Formats: sequence, C-alpha cells, structure tokens
Amino acid sequence: MSFTDGRWEGNVSFPDLQVFVDATWFNNIGGVSTIATDGAGSLYAALGNSAVGAWYANLALFLRTGILASSYDQEQFGTAAGVAGPSSVANTSGPLALAPGQPPITAANMATIAGSINGTGTGIQRGAIPKGTQIDSVDVIYSVAGLAAVTPTIGLTKTAFANNVAPVVTNLIVLGTNGLATAIQANPYVINVPVTSPAMITSADTEQTLNVNITAGATGTVKFYGAVVRAHFNFN
Repeated sequence: MSFTDGRWEGNVSFPDLQVFVDATWFNNIGGVSTIATDGAGSLYAALGNSAVGAWYANLALFLRTGILASSYDQEQFGTAAGVAGPSSVANTSGPLALAPGQPPITAANMATIAGSINGTGTGIQRGAIPKGTQIDSVDVIYSVAGLAAVTPTIGLTKTAFANNVAPVVTNLIVLGTNGLATAIQANPYVINVPVTSPAMITSADTEQTLNVNITAGATGTVKFYGAVVRAHFNFN
C-alpha cells in the first residue's frame, strides 16, 4: 500500500531467489582439497584418492527481523482489545482483513470481510509481515569418478547469537545422506535437498551454516562445485 509520505510494502514473498555458493566460499575443515579448474566456466574443490571433504560455508544471506505496521505502511492495525496498531498483539489484521490474491479469482474465493467485532475472525493476517529470506532447499553439485564416493552427507543449521547467552542452534536440514549419491557418473550430480519446515529467518544476529561432507573412494576422485540455495524472499 502506498501513501503520499509512504513507501511500497510487499505483503507476499517471491519464491525464486537462488544463491550459488561456489567452492571458494567453503572451508574444508579437517579435510584436504584444492581449488582447481578444467578451463573456463569450471571451478571446483578437488578431492584425490581417499581424500576427505568436510566443507562449511556461512551463507551470508540478507535477513530482516520483521516490522509492524506504521503510519507509513498501515496495512495492519487493530487488536482484539480494539487498540490501534502497530502492534504484535494477537488478532492484529489488515483494515479489511482481505485474503491476498490476484485476479481472476473464482466466485468461491472472492474476498470477503473477515473477523468480528471482538477480533476473533479466522484466516486473516496477524502480526508483522514476514520479511527477509526463507531457505526452501539446497542443490548440491558434485561429480564422482574412478570409484564410488563414501558416505556423502549434508546439513544446514541456523545459529542465533545474543550477548552473554549460549548460541541457539536449529537444524534446517538434519545432517545425513539426504539423498546424496555415491556412484560414478559421467557428468555432475545436481541433487536437491529440501528444508523440512521452511520459514522466514527473522531472529536478529543469526548465522546460516551449510555443511557438505564427501570422501573420495580409494582409487576415486570427487569434484565439489558448490551448492545453490533456493529461497523465498521479501525485501519490499
């Protein structure tokens, strides 16, 4: 919604953000790999025979902690107690509590005014509009040659920091095989690993760490090109 002294605010996130985290972003902690190339357009971390890859990368995504409505973007106001917003109180809603949508809309799904005089309506926006980045899945890109790889795993965590408080670590993808393949293949694997419960990351001072582990076979090699983070985003 826009006003004379206002700003444009996006209520719905976009689903198509991709961030390519290439091999140079990763640190091989406790393993041995070298950054190599096969020519233009080819950059990867190379594992020799029986070498271990234990790669970690901070995704460094742009995050937002979320804001409540203001005099500039009054898309949400009012509470169950009848107090004007901005507010984080339950049952804060849009002025007409209209469901988001874009025409054409079927008759059965036409917007109607929701809520009730005491603010107990259902299906309406409450609280701050989700902003920032929501990680949906990760594409892991690597190739295996010579002999099958050993026990590849991937994990993704978010860690929230606060002054003089123990860091709070949450698994977005629990460390495990998660569908990663080990067989020899002529061309690179691009394997998508979904986040179990995608949600906007809104906690302040939060780090996102991607961990990919692959061990080359005794007479095999591995090329780790990196990973693509797929996400929803809302920076408007």
